[in-house]
Amino acid sequence: MRVMITGAAGFLGRHFAEHHLYLDHEVTAVDDMSSPYAHWGFGPGLLKVDAGAYLGRIAYPKYDIVYHFAAPVGGREKIEGDPLFNAESLRLDAALFRWAAKAKPKVIVYPSSSAVYGVEYQKIDSHMAQSEWDFYPDRLHWDKPDEMYGFTKLAGEYLACKAARYGVNTLCIRPFSGYGEDQSLEYPVPSIIARVKAREDPLIVWGPGTQTRDFIHVDDVVGATVARVKNGIDGYQSMNIGWGRQWSFNDLAWLAADIAGYKPEIVNLPDKPFGVMSRYSDSALMRTYYQPKITLEQGIERMLQATGDV
Repeated sequence: MRVMITGAAGFLGRHFAEHHLYLDHEVTAVDDMSSPYAHWGFGPGLLKVDAGAYLGRIAYPKYDIVYHFAAPVGGREKIEGDPLFNAESLRLDAALFRWAAKAKPKVIVYPSSSAVYGVEYQKIDSHMAQSEWDFYPDRLHWDKPDEMYGFTKLAGEYLACKAARYGVNTLCIRPFSGYGEDQSLEYPVPSIIARVKAREDPLIVWGPGTQTRDFIHVDDVVGATVARVKNGIDGYQSMNIGWGRQWSFNDLAWLAADIAGYKPEIVNLPDKPFGVMSRYSDSALMRTYYQPKITLEQGIERMLQATGDV
């Protein structure tokens, strides 16, 4: 199997690369290494080049799967504090689909996000699970997504939808609050776990702490994506990836501290960026292909046992 991964040295890219290299697939790994959190731990073979420039000049070999993870990365502080930072994704995504319209890979996996869903329905009094049909790019009207980051993912899905006219088959995955052992400390789960590992007391949690998310381990993001692709992708398709359960950030912190064996005071910082109040997945479609395996408790244990921070 021939596989190309852009952004291969990033969080998702590394995990998908590890999956395919383990299966002895032929992997073309591309990353410009501009992120301070990018690293390549699979030996030689990484092409250190801008993905947009690379896609604009390469010939058109027939790939079985193309994963497009090349994008600016950063946590909530970056998303809200520097909104134009994420606009670079528009250039990279346009380059991908221009290339794909000519190259015709069998399948593209585009990492969208739960941020494409309208923030109007993710308020404190909203307990509605987001389903794939809550955002479909070919509708006449879209609800406002979550910040510029959510807009770039919306635009990427719109490109994928239009690219279907050229024979491009794209699975747009929408992970809900993915996390894992080697994720950047710019993201909330690893930053909370790092504080717990240091046995901080009080234990700081950004925002009011009552905001909820549907936490899904990166191994389940890989597993669900691979299972869906194996069943065939025809044109544009999307899929949520999540447990379909809500956890507050305070609950996450208490659970992590309990697993670590201490009882700190939780102190919230409501003035820090924290995003929407309620976000969780309607995972019925995903569960027709894949059942998540790593519970939040198990994921936290793995992160607490991991050595070193990214």
